[in-house]
Order: sequence, then structure tokens, then C-alpha cells
Amino acid sequence: MRREPANGLSPSPELAAILRAGQPGLAEEICHEIRSTIPEYEIPDEHPPALLTVVEEALSAFVDRVENPAAAQDKLFELLGMLARKERAAKRSLDSLHAAVRLAFKVAWHRTSEICASHNVSGTDLADLAELQLAFMDEVTRPVVERYLATDAEPPGHSEEQRRRLLRTLAERPQASAAIAELAEGVGWNVPMTATPVAVRPGARWLHCVGDSDVLVDFEGPEPWVLFPGPLTPERRALLSTALARPRMAVGVTMPIAQIAHSLRWARRVLTLATQGVVEGPRILLTEDHLIDVWLSSDPALLDRIAEWRMGPLLELPAPKQSALTETLRVWLESWSTAADVGRQLHVHPQTVRYRLHQVKEALGNELEDPEARFGLELTLRALRLRERAQSAPPRSGRGAIA
Repeated sequence: MRREPANGLSPSPELAAILRAGQPGLAEEICHEIRSTIPEYEIPDEHPPALLTVVEEALSAFVDRVENPAAAQDKLFELLGMLARKERAAKRSLDSLHAAVRLAFKVAWHRTSEICASHNVSGTDLADLAELQLAFMDEVTRPVVERYLATDAEPPGHSEEQRRRLLRTLAERPQASAAIAELAEGVGWNVPMTATPVAVRPGARWLHCVGDSDVLVDFEGPEPWVLFPGPLTPERRALLSTALARPRMAVGVTMPIAQIAHSLRWARRVLTLATQGVVEGPRILLTEDHLIDVWLSSDPALLDRIAEWRMGPLLELPAPKQSALTETLRVWLESWSTAADVGRQLHVHPQTVRYRLHQVKEALGNELEDPEARFGLELTLRALRLRERAQSAPPRSGRGAIA
């Protein structure tokens, strides 16, 4: 089984046969876990389609997909549509439905990984299979949610659009308290004292799940983002990882609701710096860890003027010499240590450090004797270094490292 650019995965009859042989009893195990874990499913619903029937068809359809990525799955999607209508009629919540789907795939993946280990399936194939299962989960969840929402008396998507309008008002007109209060009342959202925005890479999709009923989401524009009432607690962070399983994102600073636009702007800047390779970090970045980087990279024209003011003589030197002197000066200012320590960081002899610093002092005069001037030089050099990273680093993809 190998990844193909056009189709994602090539057909793998051998792996499909291994998975199919390990499926007996799996559907019953999944249904048992759902009923014992999610209260709304404790009592089986006798109306068709039975949960067991849908799970069995989903398992079969997944193996068919492994065997042949182009396999037709009309029967599964018909059953999913019927299941969604039944869940809505039974007044089961959409959160519970999402939880049931996630639990089903969790149990299925546990069995799948055990089967693959017992048949010595390679790590590469197992990784491809995990990616296929995530994509398949998204694929089967979408029609269930769409059909479930379509049974509302309210036109499909109307409530979501109202919530997006509220979110955009919070970002664009945070001081318009009357408009915000009216929109919030219309969608049943309690306006919090503080909130936390999350900037997300374009192309992402929010998967609704348990506990996100008060989370506002706008993925329609070019800069998708999410707003959590209050701080991002560990429980909310886990929800964020579930609802946005793949894209890179930046969690803004928790601030009063009227100042959310500032926090969002900083978070988006951090995400841009990460995409440019300027800042490093996990898939879920914390803006508060990079506020100085945001500040130092916020005004390129001003940086040019400050650099000319603080470092003019150094900037007139030939490029190789300028680079050596400014890098030595930066490390010395940041570490405020001995020539020997600076030399260890730069991998040069201490005498080389002393010689370079002597040249810097000749170029800048008494600037290094003034604490305020030293502070200005250190900030300028750090800002210039951030700019160099942005110019030299290749753009990063949105997938990033797992947090």
C-alpha cells in the first residue's frame, strides 16, 4: 500500500484480506462500547437502521476502500442518512452523535493496529492506513451531520451563519456592545468577560464534537479562526486537538472580550512567522511565547530606520565582515558574558571574539558604554535576525509537529 499523488492510496488486496479476517465480532464490540460509554445510547433504539447494521456496513466499506479506493459506497451513505434522521427524531444530541462516531473509530483502530502488528505490517503501511482511516472518518461524519442539521425547522446553515456574523463583529467591531449582545442573544451565546481566539491555517475544517456548543467558528474566510469563551483550559485544548486534528494553529492571549481583535491579530502574526520558518514550536503554538517576535517584526520600515540609526557604520562594511561582526555583537549582548563563552557559542577562538568586538567599538564609538544604546542594539539585532530567517527559510506546510 503506497501513497499516490492523485488518489491518496493505491489498491491493496493483501492488506484488505488481513483486515477483513480480523473483523468478526468488531461491530458488536463497537456497539457495546458506545452503549456503555455514552448515556444517550444506553437503551438500544429499535427503529431501523440498527446501530449494529450501520457499524457493520461502515467496517466493510472501509476495507473495501483499502482494497479499491474507487469502490462504490452508496449503501453506506444511504444508511448514514437514515441514521441521522433517526437520531434527530430520537432527540439525541449532535454532540452525542459525534462522540459515538469518534468512539467507533477509536475501537476500530485499536483492533486494526493489533491485526497489523500480528501480520508484521510495515510502519509505513500502518501510517498510511491511519491517514486513510482519518480521512474516512471525516467522509462518513459529514453526511450524518448534514442530514441531522437538515431536519431542523430552521433553514440549514442559518444558525451557523448567525454565529459567524457574531464572530466577525467581535473581530471587526469589538466595541459595538449593543450589536454583539443582540447577535449573541439570537444564537443563544452568553457573552463572556474574557475569551481566547485561535488562528488556524487556511484549508482547515472544524469537526463539531462534545463540549464545543459555546465555541464560535469561522472557516469561511481566508483566515479561519475559533473563539473559546474564557481561557484555554486543558479540557478545551483537548477539544481543540480533536476538532482540528491536522492543521497548525496559534492560540491567542486570553483577553477581555472587547480586546479580542488585538489578540487575534497577534495570533495570526505568530502563525505567519511559523509558516515562514521564523519561529519554531509544536503544531499548537502559544502566542504568549512569541509576543516579542511579533513586536519586533511588526514594522519593517521602522526596523530599517532604527538599524541605520543604531548600526550605520557596521552596515557600510562588506557583507561577510558585517555578518561576522553583527553576529558576534548579538551573541555578546544577549549572553553578556566573556569572550571565551561567546567564542564557544560561535565556535571561534576567544581572541577572534575580542578582535571583532574591538572592531565593533571602533565603528560604533561609545554606544556600547551606554546601557540604553546597548538595549537598542540588542533589539535591533534580534529583529534583523528574525527578518533573515523569514527571507532564507522555505515556507512551511500547515501540518507541523504534533503538540
